[in-house]
Amino acid sequence: MTRQFAISPDVHARDLTDWFLLNTRIQRMTGEAFRAVPYDDFADLHAAFDAGAVDLVFANAADTATLVHDRGYLPIVGPAAVSDEAAVVVAADGPLQVVEDLRGSLSVAATDAPDVERICRILLEPADLGREQISLTLKRNYILVAKAVLSGEAQAGFFLSAAFDDLSQVTRNRLRLIISSKIYVVRHCLLASPAIADLVKPILAGLEVMAGNPSDQALLAGLGAPHGWQRMTMDDTQFMIDLMDALEQQ
Repeated sequence: MTRQFAISPDVHARDLTDWFLLNTRIQRMTGEAFRAVPYDDFADLHAAFDAGAVDLVFANAADTATLVHDRGYLPIVGPAAVSDEAAVVVAADGPLQVVEDLRGSLSVAATDAPDVERICRILLEPADLGREQISLTLKRNYILVAKAVLSGEAQAGFFLSAAFDDLSQVTRNRLRLIISSKIYVVRHCLLASPAIADLVKPILAGLEVMAGNPSDQALLAGLGAPHGWQRMTMDDTQFMIDLMDALEQQ
């Protein structure tokens, strides 16, 4: 039986090769067949979760909360010393200069990444923007979010900070970063479905070997874990789930 290793839309196309390499490593670690499946749309990824098709995924904090709490997924690791931050971005040549300029009502382009949306809504509190004042349009990926802002379709974009940094220099030069978060405790997490619970230990052991191997440093950087992996316990994960729940109440 071939298992699915889902590659999130958060992953930059430039780094896909590294994720396919990790998939090969995981097959060696476990002796099981895994197929790496890239997703460029969160809606498609969430449909795969609903269908029970995903056995392994490097999930954002909001998806981690849902998968662990509602579907029994098991946390394995997260990137050591790397957190997920969010950013609110506008067009550089537009009239919006600081967060307080966003008062009144605001049209926003975003991906279907609830953790980023929740953090960005809190970042907009200095502009007195409540839920009813923000008109949200969902895009398949962050490149399309950037295009929506640059075309004037949306006044602002909600970004995972790393995704904003991954935009081309030309695109970033045409955008203005209004505000970004510094929460430090929100992170992606490698999760295993209950169906492969017996594979968590060999995967964890293999990832620990990888983190200690100097020849794997470039691969780790491409995977967004330049400092290696940190074991994610259920307590660690529950803390992040509680934080996501708290952000949702804002």
